[in-house]
Order: sequence, then structure tokens, then C-alpha cells
Amino acid sequence: MTDNTSELERQLRILMEVAAGEPPRPVTIGMVRRQARRRLITAVAAAAAIVLAGGTGAALAARTTGQPAGPAAAGAGLGGPHDWPLTVQFSPGGRLVVTADTDGTARLWDVATRRQDGAPIRMHGKVLDAVFSPDGRLVATADSDGTVRVWSVRTRQQDGPAIRVSSVRVSSVAFSPDGRLLATGGDGGRARLWDVATRRQVGAAMASRAAGIYQVAFSPSGKLLATNDSNSRVRLWSVASQREVGRPIGGLIQANGIGVISVAFSPDSRLLATIGNESAVPGDFRVWRVATQRQVGRTLSAGGSAAWGVAFTPDGKTLVTTDTDGTIRQWSVATRRPVRKPIRPPGRIVFLAVAMSPSGRVVLTTQSLGPAQFWNLASARPAAP
Repeated sequence: MTDNTSELERQLRILMEVAAGEPPRPVTIGMVRRQARRRLITAVAAAAAIVLAGGTGAALAARTTGQPAGPAAAGAGLGGPHDWPLTVQFSPGGRLVVTADTDGTARLWDVATRRQDGAPIRMHGKVLDAVFSPDGRLVATADSDGTVRVWSVRTRQQDGPAIRVSSVRVSSVAFSPDGRLLATGGDGGRARLWDVATRRQVGAAMASRAAGIYQVAFSPSGKLLATNDSNSRVRLWSVASQREVGRPIGGLIQANGIGVISVAFSPDSRLLATIGNESAVPGDFRVWRVATQRQVGRTLSAGGSAAWGVAFTPDGKTLVTTDTDGTIRQWSVATRRPVRKPIRPPGRIVFLAVAMSPSGRVVLTTQSLGPAQFWNLASARPAAP
């Protein structure tokens, strides 16, 4: 087992414990070797994906050292000193960021000042995901106790009754583009739609035939819902009928037990990007035509490192990806070739995901046991407040 592999396993295990509501603890190489390698990585990858889930704008990153280094030491990030963001999303106007943190709370942050805005949002269990409504007035949180709650951004008070989704944890929540529906996914492998006004379920549950759903994401048109499940399959569902549309995407799980990690729709809803490790060489990401569920062009690779996060720029012309070698890359959607120089901050950083700002000029990444960081895509440097 290489040092890189064992370190990645350690980082994923930290994410697994956080997702389960347990404090991170040291993991030795001996502990790792006492378990079957594939079983371990499959379990931690699944847990990491649970933490990852957060709709089209959610983000995650992990640092191999577990300590601030390089730009992280500059103090321009979000979080700390004892709790760190796990998922993040920009508000529609880009003024605020919402995070689900390692201490089980959700927080709002002022992007301009990089300071926490108001008191944390606390729930009975652990907050695993937090997202803004399209008008930016509400935040929905997914809880490890199987509930979803909606909160007023202005007052930080719960807005209406909680949605009791199931007896098992909800790992992902997303608002529909018109703000009228909420989608949920989690343990049990079923996605559901909920009326935001009445808090009642809309239609039938969408069964993925997998043990869990890690991510739910509405298409920008609002007509489709994408789910990413524990079988590494991405399924498309009709929002109107709750029926599966076409054939599943992906489903290849390599010996490392990791397949599709994240998905993102293009702004025009015509393309879907999936990222993960579906080939013998880790770091794959693919673009699919939504209408046919067929791959567009060649499979792209991060060059041997595991790929985790993907996001389209608002104009749909560029894809941004994050890799476990500590690199943020930008790709032309039209040519599938890299554009601009990669962002490679100093220090040993393992990026897991990325959130795109509404302007398309800045992205936000998170780190395991480290602050979320803003990056300027044009300059490839930390973004100034």
C-alpha cells in the first residue's frame, strides 16, 4: 500500500466518522491493513459521498495533513478553530455562503468579510447538508435523524414544521429552480419530492435500487432530478411523474471501490457531468447528453489522481474539477481541453469538491479539518475578500 493510498484512506475515514456523527480519531496504517482494502475504501467512499451531497452547488475538500498550510494559513477562509465546513453553497446573489459543519451545525457567512453571519443553526441530529432557496430567503437543512427543516435567512428561525423524511438519515437536499419543491435523498436508496408550502410529499418515492442516495440535483429547467447512488449509478427522474427517464449513467466501480462521486448539470440542462474513478486510471470525468444518456466526447482524466468535484461555470462554457493531488483544473466544454493554468496551492491538500459562485469568477473549496477557501479562476490565486 502506497503512502498516497493510505493517506487517502485516512482522510476518507475521517469523513466517514463525521458523517456518522462521531468525532474524528487517528487511524493507523495497521488499522487500515486489518480490514479488506476494498471493503474499507468502499465504506469510506460511501460516507464521503454522503457528506459530499449538497445539490449542484455543494462542495467539499480534504487536506492530507489535517492542519492549515499555504493559503489556508492566511486566515481568509471560512471555519475554525474547532469546526470546519463540510458542504458549502453560495446564495443566489453571491453575498452569503451556507455551510454544513463538522460540529453538526449549519452556518451562514458573509462573503465580503469572510465572517460568520448570525448564530449557527442547530438541529436534533447532525446537519449533513444545507442549501439556499432560489430567492435566497430560506435555507433547507438535511439531518442525520431523518428530517429536513427550512429556516428563515433573516431570522435564523425555523420556518414551518419539519419534514419527517424517514427513520434514517437524509444526506442530501435540494430546492427546485422555482423554489416550490424540495428533493431529498439518503439511506434507504429513495429520493422524494416535497411541497415547500405544505411540507407534504409530492407523488411517489423514486427507488434507486441501491442502499443509499448520496446526491440529489435538479436540472436548471426543473424538469429532471438526478440522483447519485451507492451503486455508482446516476439516474434521471421526471419531476412531474417521478418515473425514471432513460437508462442509468455510470455504474462502473473499480477495485478501489470508488465510482461516480459527484454530478452537475449544465446551465441549459442539456449536459450532465459526472466525476469519480470509473476506470483503471483514477480521476475520470465524463460529460453526457441528457436527452440520450450517451457520453459526449472522450473521457477526461486528472492524470492519475482521484477526481472528486465538478461544476459548470454559469455560461456553460467551462467545467471546473478538483483532484486529490491538490489541483483545481478548468476545462473547455466544447473542446474538452484544459483552459487557463491549474490552481495548485502550496501544502499537501486533497481537494474533494467545488462550489461555483454566481459570477463564475470564484470557486469555493473545503478541507478536512481546515477552512473553506475562495479561489480566483482567472488568476489561479486565493480570491481576495
